[in-house]
Amino acid sequence: MAEARLPAIWGYIEGYYGRLFGWEERSALVDRLGGQAKAGRRGETTAAYLYAPKEDSLHRRDWRIRYPSAWRKHFRDLAARGANRGVDVIPGMAPGLSYDYLAADDYRVLLSKLRDFQRLGCRTLALLMDDIPVTLPGNCRKSFTSLGEAHGLLLRRLFKDLRALRKDARLWFCPTVYTDQFASGPIAKDAYLKDLAATMPREITLMWTGPCIIAERLDGPALTGVSAMFRGNVVLWDNLYANDYCPTKIFLGPMTGRDHKLWSLTRGLLLNPSGLPATDAMLLDLLAAFRRGEPPQKSWRAAMASHNVPKEFLAVAPFLSSPFFRPGAADLSPRCVAAMRVALKKLIWDWKGSLHQEWYPYLFMLDADLKASESGKKDAEWVRKRYSPLVARLLLKG
Repeated sequence: MAEARLPAIWGYIEGYYGRLFGWEERSALVDRLGGQAKAGRRGETTAAYLYAPKEDSLHRRDWRIRYPSAWRKHFRDLAARGANRGVDVIPGMAPGLSYDYLAADDYRVLLSKLRDFQRLGCRTLALLMDDIPVTLPGNCRKSFTSLGEAHGLLLRRLFKDLRALRKDARLWFCPTVYTDQFASGPIAKDAYLKDLAATMPREITLMWTGPCIIAERLDGPALTGVSAMFRGNVVLWDNLYANDYCPTKIFLGPMTGRDHKLWSLTRGLLLNPSGLPATDAMLLDLLAAFRRGEPPQKSWRAAMASHNVPKEFLAVAPFLSSPFFRPGAADLSPRCVAAMRVALKKLIWDWKGSLHQEWYPYLFMLDADLKASESGKKDAEWVRKRYSPLVARLLLKG
């Protein structure tokens, strides 16, 4: 039976650059997922926590080194915690920076690390080949038609060997071409994806970010091509709230632009968010509400209230909402700017709590940006205190 017939998947990806959770933070997020999880048919769980942080050197850069025994014990505990709460904890390996597709030793080490995770209680495993060149290593170019074929054959071999140890083993794969943005033309004609689809087992779930790395919309038109090529066995890697590529920004708005048709076109959706624990807990509430079919604006307001975000946040929310927000003249009118600065005074100085601690730098700099945008002569000392030398120079030049 194809994996696409199993219940829909939703959950969390620890997959960003620049941040690495501790075990308590991971456990708290697994608990939150567990509080929202429901069992599917035949006891299948629908909630997932994908472990794939770029900052874990043994996950990516130094993937040939085995995890220490103490680390493995922690992961065993996390996997067991997830199983008890209906959450599939999925460990990922990302060897693509240096993997040799012809080296027996590289395959042996990769299989050994994945089997370690099986022995720690993990049923679902993930192989990630994202953010690497789409060309084959020089020594492999005569042995494979494309990198897509090399990946498909590797997946075929891994899947067989992993199921030899555990018959119910599952495997997810993040391809090198993981968005329409990277494809060389239409999805159906991209050489990498065509060769991958022709060689990898149907049971393996593909991870995909949508039409772009950060997708403004995830709907039928945006997903039909990849869904058809991989028979619906696709789980969406949603970077809407990710900010590792722009760490001076944060995105906290409603979960808009996501169509409920994606649940029928794909296996489901996981968020790869901010790496700020309290913030990500709130964002998971938005995902859970989307999964239930609630209107994004309504569920966003409910989440703000349940996490005790002051009502003053509504005045500044558009500026901290989405990577796709572009302020117009009305948003920057003197009246609106004055209202935002009054709200920010309350949010910066009077509000307390875990979300305030995580949002403080962004609230503070929004206030500074609003003041810096005001016409008139700039206070040079104030500007240099709040901005980098380069930005200060640009602001004072005006």
